[in-house]
Amino acid sequence: MNARLMQFLGLVFLIISVAMTLLVYQSTMQVGDGLSTMLAAGLVAWGILALPELAIGLWLLVKGTRAARIGDISDDLIRLVQREGRIGVEAAARELGVSPEDVADAAERLARRRLPLVYLDASAGEIVSPGAVSLQESLLHLLYAQRRMTFDQIARVTNSTDEEIIEALAELSEAGKFRGTVDKNSRVVYTAEAVAQLPKAVTYCPHCGGRLEAPVLPGEEEECPYCGHMIVNRL
Repeated sequence: MNARLMQFLGLVFLIISVAMTLLVYQSTMQVGDGLSTMLAAGLVAWGILALPELAIGLWLLVKGTRAARIGDISDDLIRLVQREGRIGVEAAARELGVSPEDVADAAERLARRRLPLVYLDASAGEIVSPGAVSLQESLLHLLYAQRRMTFDQIARVTNSTDEEIIEALAELSEAGKFRGTVDKNSRVVYTAEAVAQLPKAVTYCPHCGGRLEAPVLPGEEEECPYCGHMIVNRL
């Protein structure tokens, strides 16, 4: 869901919660059967009518605000990492004037984009440009984040050929670092996790019925190329 939309919906739920709170207060004051009775009735009614909206509103507002903040720094982070090749999370945070947590979250989200221009190397505490390191290193991190990638995606972010990709995957497989499937016909690399999740993937748009070019795995969302409907495959 769009970050700004989440913020808007959060505010709507908070307004509803305030309205329900006022309604409960007015209704409770009309009971007039003693303070304890009024308090008990008011709390029960507030918990039913206003508390859920308050909780949902706060959750949406906090999550939307964080997502918007992360989105605002994404483009700057891409430019910074592509200029440096690789940079520590702390150094990137200082450069962009944000918290290391926001930088790490932004990098993780960027790594899950269809064209992942940067990724987070959590073990080294660095954000890396795929084209600035070895193909094997890039493949390990990118496939971990993406679960499956086409040869064209890999080639665009690593400047490699099909033969180089196949050779790198074979070496990683021999070393026990990669477990998955390489479909040379469709030119797609699947991790073992992706292969296991394929039976639960969405292959047709639930809105218009169009067959999707690539299955939407659990946890992914994709816009239908035919009707524009956002397809969400929930975990």
